[in-house]
Parts: sequence; structure tokens; C-alpha cells
Amino acid sequence: MLSPHAVDNDLYILGEYFSGGVLGRYIVIYYGSFVRTFGNIPPEMFKQELARTLKHELTHHLESLAGEKDLEIEDAEQLWDYLSGKGE
Repeated sequence: MLSPHAVDNDLYILGEYFSGGVLGRYIVIYYGSFVRTFGNIPPEMFKQELARTLKHELTHHLESLAGEKDLEIEDAEQLWDYLSGKGE
């Protein structure tokens, strides 16, 4: 899924953690984003990227249970770095 913050159609959301609502807490992995971002790498590396993203989203889950926001802050800093590099 293309990020709403993408400047040059080059920032994809690989996964998201959701809490609350009718479905409760869950993780979504965007297969299309993985194919666009990592579609040309060997399958083993693709699996490693998928595992890394799943662990990232699971960390969001654990932090939400603990009332922490460290990873949210880190994600916001990475987005800021991306936008700063694009002149935004």
C-alpha cells in the first residue's frame, strides 16, 4: 500500500498494527507492497524482510499492551528523515 506520505510514489507501507474496533488487535501485512519493494530479491531474503516486518508490527502490539510508544516515535523519526530528504 502506497503511504499517504509518499512524495515520489516511493514509500510503501509493508505492514500495520491495529488495536481496538470490532476486530480487536491485529496485524496486516501488505503483500503488494512487499512485491513492489522486494519482488526482485531471492526468496530467502524476501522471507527475511517479511519476518522483520512481522516482528516490527508485533513490537507495536507488545508496546501498546505496556503503554509504551518508543517504536511509534522511531517510526515518526524515520518518516521525518524521509520527508526531509525529499525537501518536504
